[in-house]
Amino acid sequence: MVEEPKPTAAFTYTMPDSAKFLVYQFTSSSTNYKQLLWQFGDDSSSTEVAPLHAYRFPGAYHVTLNTANSQGYWASKEILLNVVDPNFDPTKVGENYIKTIGGTLSVSRDNGGGPTANEGSLRVIDENDATKFFQSGFAGDLWIKFEFNSPVLAGAYTMTSGNDSWDRDPKSWSLQGSTDNIKWITLHTINRTQWGSNERKKKILYFFDNNEAYKFYRLSIKANNGSRDFQLSDWTVNKKQP
Repeated sequence: MVEEPKPTAAFTYTMPDSAKFLVYQFTSSSTNYKQLLWQFGDDSSSTEVAPLHAYRFPGAYHVTLNTANSQGYWASKEILLNVVDPNFDPTKVGENYIKTIGGTLSVSRDNGGGPTANEGSLRVIDENDATKFFQSGFAGDLWIKFEFNSPVLAGAYTMTSGNDSWDRDPKSWSLQGSTDNIKWITLHTINRTQWGSNERKKKILYFFDNNEAYKFYRLSIKANNGSRDFQLSDWTVNKKQP
């Protein structure tokens, strides 16, 4: 049997339209192959020589091109592609949908005085860092949910620490979305301390990738910094950018 030339794997890529930063043109310049396979790093693939691929979200993706000849020899090339929105500003956030769209807040367990009390659950959406939601007997199973009057496409949220007792601050939580209040999709997760003991009434902005408009958004609080009590000054659900 005559041995075939060994395959090579090589390619170039371009962004055809800077206004469409999620779309990339990949072009193989490989040689001596009978078949090829692209893997774009987002659970999608192609066998085209020059595929045009659209990513759903910004991020870092491992793009791999594998080639093979008919005798089982193969070659591979991999790059790390950083897909970045050139207009994204991490210091800015869009409107707070809780205020602009409106809806209903509920919690798994409220303050002893009820939602309208001085430290009741409604204080967590009043956009006032001088107030807070306080709940005693925290056991790692607290959720704070907002049902919007109509579905919203959120891509960011904020949380503001309370005025005292650092050990009451949330430490581990997930932000989840749902269309029916039954099936929940995890959109963002935090598993480490976010506020220091001297960072009282401090707002932190979080961004997440999402292309689904949900009617329900929920904070599922799993841990705080060790206290049997819980506090949170404010929570907003936002459009990703202004």
